[in-house]
Amino acid sequence: MAAEMKAPRVPLPFQLKALVQSVPPLLRSGALSMTPKQVLPFVNQILRLKFSAAALIKLGAMRYPDRLALVDDEGELTYTQLLEHSQSLARAMMDRGMNAKSSFGVIARNGRGIILPMAIKAFIGAEIMLMNIGSGPSQIQGVVKQNDAKFLFVDDEFLDRLPEDLTGVQIVITSVTKPDTRSKVPADFLFMDDLIKEGRSSSSEFEKKPEQGRIIIMSSGTTGIPKGVLRNEPKTPATLGAITDRIPWRKNMVIHQSASMFHAWGWANVIIALVTGATLVTMRVFDAQKAVDQCEKYGVNGMISAAFFLRQIKDVLDDQPSRKIGPFRFIVSSGNAIPGWLVSALTHRFGPVICNFYGSTEAGLCSIASGPDLATRPDSAGRPAIGAKVRILGEDGKELPAGEVGLIHTAQELSFIGYLSETDKFTTVDGLFQIGDLGRIDQDGYLYICGRSDDMVIKGGENIFPREVEEILGPVPGIADVFCHGSNENDEIFADLYLYVVRENSKQGAGLNEKMLQEYVRDNLAEHSVPDRVFFVNSLPRNAIGKVVPREVKAMHERLNLDAQQS
Repeated sequence: MAAEMKAPRVPLPFQLKALVQSVPPLLRSGALSMTPKQVLPFVNQILRLKFSAAALIKLGAMRYPDRLALVDDEGELTYTQLLEHSQSLARAMMDRGMNAKSSFGVIARNGRGIILPMAIKAFIGAEIMLMNIGSGPSQIQGVVKQNDAKFLFVDDEFLDRLPEDLTGVQIVITSVTKPDTRSKVPADFLFMDDLIKEGRSSSSEFEKKPEQGRIIIMSSGTTGIPKGVLRNEPKTPATLGAITDRIPWRKNMVIHQSASMFHAWGWANVIIALVTGATLVTMRVFDAQKAVDQCEKYGVNGMISAAFFLRQIKDVLDDQPSRKIGPFRFIVSSGNAIPGWLVSALTHRFGPVICNFYGSTEAGLCSIASGPDLATRPDSAGRPAIGAKVRILGEDGKELPAGEVGLIHTAQELSFIGYLSETDKFTTVDGLFQIGDLGRIDQDGYLYICGRSDDMVIKGGENIFPREVEEILGPVPGIADVFCHGSNENDEIFADLYLYVVRENSKQGAGLNEKMLQEYVRDNLAEHSVPDRVFFVNSLPRNAIGKVVPREVKAMHERLNLDAQQS
């Protein structure tokens, strides 16, 4: 039965079965690798701090004290140094009033500016809000007020986004990227580096077993206050085992992560990296050339990324054939759909190591396509993961036969426990969360994503999924980026299909035109899939994880139409 505002649930027997199934992949991953003397401290830390960043950093320092833990724009930190930084920062914040009842926000890009606040959250027991770096002043104001946050960690590049009235909120600047930041900010602003130094001489003591506050991940809201997705710290390693069952994490890997850490997927991979004793290599702003350089320098053998970033890496390597990176155990894409042609191109270069993770901020882990899965089914989202219940339901709430397209419903151990605001609604059917995507499951149990439920349009009397047009055009020579969507602005029932294309800076790119692309779609799909209009643009408005932002596309479309009318 459908129900609103009832948290997704997985029956206890199903959870216990998943926990048992997760043990073999956990053992293979090395997440539980330790000496007999380390077993008791390991268990003690997990009982105290659960599977939090704090617990895993402390365990990493115990198991691999001199191993490099983090490489970011500010340098390198070993596990021992990462532990010292996080505990010193936590003590300094306790000296300033942060406690287990405190709530604090973080607006930071990848690196220690977000990882250290993740850690102090559990050492102190406070509640953390991981906020989208695209948040505007009114959104920040709303989120801080809604959750009564008393502290806000923020990279200096986002200081101009802060609302003028943040009375009672202590600002802590995480990363300093501008030389004049210290001289321009108000005197009461704090700097994370200074706090770490202060905390080394602090006498504040951590509670033996602090009550853990919630993890609130702010979804990518477009207008108004973003939805605050409520989560708890993981209680068991079942989800870790489910991920390592399909993605071959191993002890002491070197992982390049361009997936944003303020999203659930990015946060999860920080946790996995810490528990397996990995070296995490990242950067604040993605640069494909720098990523290739980092892969060579540090011997990266695993990658956590998104299709938008992976294509740029592929282009750099295509232009510089002498550059060699890898070999990789895995390259995982998530966040925005990875087209089949890009999977095939990357598999050709690196072998069957390209994986696809599918889930959502609310639902958590849904399905994973392993490297061998994608090598044979490049357009698949894989099979439901261990511990994830996945069903394709029709509008009547009944399960559909294999192959039929319907709404994806799912639940898993780390599904969210609700939204921060009671005004934000969601739907469950028999305990399964309606994820908002359309998909189908084939006879072999593989899931295929057809697009967002509100992306499907009717054109020529046929149901059209704009993603299919993007899939066909993505590998066309001369196309650097592409996005397709339907619009009912001219007809309430039948949509127009609009295509936006970014040309490559090449002869082939310069030769592209509207008629050519329309004919290509007609030849490779069907007449009703042909775009009504093709717009050539300098870039597409993508967010930090590579997704195109619909409201910005709409604004861009209006400008293009206005320019066309004026000319």
